[in-house]
Amino acid sequence: MGRRELDWADRFFLRWGDMAVFIARLLPVIRTFIALPAGVARMPRGKFHIYTFLGSWPWCFALAYFGMKLGENWRSLGKYFHKFDAVIGAFLLAGIVWFLWSHWRNRLESAEK
Repeated sequence: MGRRELDWADRFFLRWGDMAVFIARLLPVIRTFIALPAGVARMPRGKFHIYTFLGSWPWCFALAYFGMKLGENWRSLGKYFHKFDAVIGAFLLAGIVWFLWSHWRNRLESAEK
């Protein structure tokens, strides 16, 4: 990360840090990585923990509830879930390819400057 990115993270977390952590904890995948920019921007730890808890609780509650409901009906629903394995795999592969391609292109462009 360069100075520009660090300055941007500081400004972003000064203005939107609380809501960014709260909303990010509600979103799959993004929830995993929100701690890094919050730490780089030196968000106060207590505030981070409060918003992490508030954002994680609904997500965990929903997962537990749906898991309980799916578990009660697993024998009848299990056959439908395996049909989506290929679709999920294709989305993951497309996301990885896009991520690598965009970052590789950005590196080539910055190396030419």
